Amino acid sequence: MGIRRTFAAIILTLLLTTPAVLAGAGEHLLTGCQEMYRGNWRPAFDAFEQAGYADETCAEALVGQGAALLQLGKVEAADDFFERAAILSPELASAYAGTAACRHLQGDEYTAMIEYRQALSHAASHRAALRASAAWLACRIGLYESALGDATAAVAESASDPLARHVHGAALLALGRYDEAVHALGRADASSFAAEPGALAVASALLSPDAAYWAAQHLGDEQRLALAPEHVLQPQATVYATAPEPGPEPTVGLPEPEPMTGTSDGLRIVRPLASSTVSGMVELEVEIETSARIRHIAVLLGNQFVALSNMQPFRTTIDTRRAPDGVRELRVEGYTDGDEVTASASVMLRVFNGARTLDPRERTARLVAQEELCALLSLRATPLTNAQLLGRALEEDGRFEEAIASYEYVFAHDPLLPGSRTDLLLGYRSMGLHALGGSREVYVLPEPHTVALTFDDGPHPVMTPWILDLLDRYNYRATFFLVGKQAVMYPELVREIVERGHQIGSHSHTHCNLCTLDRLGIEQELVRSRAAIRQACGKTVTIFRPPGGNYNASVRQAAAATGFTSVFWTENIGNYPGATGPAIAEAMDAKLANGGIVLLHNGYDETEVALPYLLAKLKSRGVRCATVTAAAATNGG
Repeated sequence: MGIRRTFAAIILTLLLTTPAVLAGAGEHLLTGCQEMYRGNWRPAFDAFEQAGYADETCAEALVGQGAALLQLGKVEAADDFFERAAILSPELASAYAGTAACRHLQGDEYTAMIEYRQALSHAASHRAALRASAAWLACRIGLYESALGDATAAVAESASDPLARHVHGAALLALGRYDEAVHALGRADASSFAAEPGALAVASALLSPDAAYWAAQHLGDEQRLALAPEHVLQPQATVYATAPEPGPEPTVGLPEPEPMTGTSDGLRIVRPLASSTVSGMVELEVEIETSARIRHIAVLLGNQFVALSNMQPFRTTIDTRRAPDGVRELRVEGYTDGDEVTASASVMLRVFNGARTLDPRERTARLVAQEELCALLSLRATPLTNAQLLGRALEEDGRFEEAIASYEYVFAHDPLLPGSRTDLLLGYRSMGLHALGGSREVYVLPEPHTVALTFDDGPHPVMTPWILDLLDRYNYRATFFLVGKQAVMYPELVREIVERGHQIGSHSHTHCNLCTLDRLGIEQELVRSRAAIRQACGKTVTIFRPPGGNYNASVRQAAAATGFTSVFWTENIGNYPGATGPAIAEAMDAKLANGGIVLLHNGYDETEVALPYLLAKLKSRGVRCATVTAAAATNGG
């Protein structure tokens, strides 16, 4: 319920049952309180001021005006009102609480703690809230035994008080009583965002840079991340095998860059010509200008993976319709036997395929805005800090997987909360994930004549069971790249995929164009999908396929930081729009003569008509079908 609803219920009761008391200042006082509950600080001040006009000796009117001024950022003026109220009524607990709030906002935590205890000595109600405030301040300055005493008493008086519960767990954690701290903090509940808004919403009692515990435990991000080899401190840092020269990050909304001739480092793009205008399917020809043995090339158009070629001379076709119209970079990366980028080339092209109904960035922006607005309108400070403390208590208690779940919950809601990203990424490393290291990608399979069937976009309530039954008929194992929000909707299907012996990976959480997000936004997408899939089936996934093949430096770095291996494809069902099942199977089977990774879907597209024929073709040739991990020997999920 929270303090807010309790106060509102009291005021409503007074309005309905004791109207005679409301003569003079009382009616204005209650109006001022209602406006404070609503976050209307200026109208609240006006109402309390009217109460003061009605009775110049009303100390409560002075406290109310001070409370509104404090929320408006006028701390010194508020302090004066609280002092005058204490002179008028030396036994008024709220006057001392107001003074304590001013001391806190001025950075004098010790005096604020004393003032809250003074208020407690005069209070007849809301004692748990005052005790919790004093306990939080004690915990911040390192008086953990004192904080535990006050917090224990506060919880005894009001077990539902969120700040009391937070400080109780924090004090136990600081004192090394980890199992008790876990019990005190409990599980984070997304429906319990009950922290009060405004200037007095507080951070963690332990896990913020100005807390004594933070300094004593050396919790600074740089100090902790320095323990991780190859760690990435800056969100813009690159982890390419051949690092490009540093440059400014692209900014959405700026004019398109002017066409450039391009770059050449061991490879040269013969066709299409630099600065040419292209549309539809376009022939690509690449020449090798290095002595290194190039095993295959990956082709990206405007940060979107569009093709792969492993036959020399390197010739293939690219579908320019998958990139937005405008000036776009066509980039080719050459890989050696060790899967390292040893050569590259790029040219700038003018892509023109006609107007789209809605730009992908716009769709993504709308989706992200919808999700972020829900988070921003939630009262979340206390639950998030509780979840972060819970994660640390679980980790100290040796319960690492449960700790990771709490860290993921915090990071998914607020990646900028102090220490949250470091908690999570170092936690991933402690689980054995390849987090905070270099990027890892799978474009082709090292084992010849092996096919990895992969299915994106699931789970789907109709298509996924049908696909599983078909795979069982041929005794084939496949890899399913799942969308996090779909896993939340159909957890039973996620479990069924795993129980039938198939591999699962992440396909992001919302299936958005990751290239339109900043680094933290991409990491949130990956973390949220991993958490959703684990909650559904208990598996921690470590392979990832970017939706639509949208893959740039930021996506690559985010995948590396969170411990994912990025998986692409050699054959795509999307290359056969409108074709019949037998025709698709015949064409695919011919291209898979030496094996490869096949991209299929869990939705109503050509997968539905082609899959039965493709499986029959592969079986008739005796092709080995395996999961991506089994075929490529990566760290799979």
